[in-house]
Amino acid sequence: MLSRSKIRFNWDLDWGLVLPVIILLVLGFIMIISTSAVVGQANYNDAFFFIKKHAIYLFLGFIAFLMGFHFPHSFYKQIFPYGFACSLILLLLTLVPGFGVTIGGASRWLDLVFFKLQPVEVAKFFVVVFLSMSLENKTRSLKHFLTGCLPLLLVVCLPLTLLMLQPDLGNTGLIFLVTFALLFISPIPFRHLASLVSLGVIAVAVNIMIHPYQMNRIKAFMSPWEDPLGLNYHMVQSLISIGSGGLWGLGLGESKLKFFYLPLQYSDFIFSILCEEGGFILGSVVVVLFGFLCVRGFSIAVGSTSRYAYYLAIGLTLMVVLQAVINMSVVSGLMPVTGIPLTFMSFGGTSLITSMFYVGVLSNISKESK
Repeated sequence: MLSRSKIRFNWDLDWGLVLPVIILLVLGFIMIISTSAVVGQANYNDAFFFIKKHAIYLFLGFIAFLMGFHFPHSFYKQIFPYGFACSLILLLLTLVPGFGVTIGGASRWLDLVFFKLQPVEVAKFFVVVFLSMSLENKTRSLKHFLTGCLPLLLVVCLPLTLLMLQPDLGNTGLIFLVTFALLFISPIPFRHLASLVSLGVIAVAVNIMIHPYQMNRIKAFMSPWEDPLGLNYHMVQSLISIGSGGLWGLGLGESKLKFFYLPLQYSDFIFSILCEEGGFILGSVVVVLFGFLCVRGFSIAVGSTSRYAYYLAIGLTLMVVLQAVINMSVVSGLMPVTGIPLTFMSFGGTSLITSMFYVGVLSNISKESK
């Protein structure tokens, strides 16, 4: 296990990675102040209710970042069996009445009294660790489907199956995309990747047919203006919010749509309000920052000292950036509603804490590479 001598407490931060994250966190905190006060006052008689909780999550996220930064990334190989097993148990508990918390028709959370834990965030990390370990050690056998590719896919399918039972189509799709990307840059033949895509499409189609509300989301996405006051109300309001901002925005705190026209305007739809108050300019700044983060994450991967670190850096970068891309695509009407928050900017929780932990691990890989 990890010894104290292996932990190097130096502060050689990769500012090309950390600086965009800091800017996104600051912008997110400002937007949460703007968007959550009205909800906090109406529901809890405290305009600072969500702001205070988000500050706590930021503090916990900072601790998670320090852990990811100071612990050597090779340490996660040692704890993978325990971490992966624990994540599966936690995912399973969300399906057990009395343990899981059901919100919006999905059981994705565990109520820990003072904190609602979303186990998928733990599972996502250990899926990336597993893929990184496997792609490092099975370079030759990956060309053979039965001995190389199939065992790898079966392990990844365990958390994906539990996620589809919750159901959590958004995070299922995110894990699938990251898995596909890591396999794409590995020596696995393209015919095996084609089989993986086919199985993924079939699984998503079956999951949508089993859960009618997800089919309604697909229909709303295909025809967003068909029922603007009913099924498509929130998507229409999101598009109005983004369009109302114009080039420069209405100004900080001047949003009209945050007054209960949008659900979770401080979380899932925070980018809509950001575009309304900051306009196309501020929305573009956020997109560019995630672009910088993606480029720097890939650069860290290319400069890493092992194949394991290479795949780990690519996987964690994609987990952070693709989540943001999915969220911004959803609120812009480019994808069906999935319920995935905007990385670093949405109201905090497990997603914010784990995302900052991912940045810490990426910083550690960068530090070790030097």
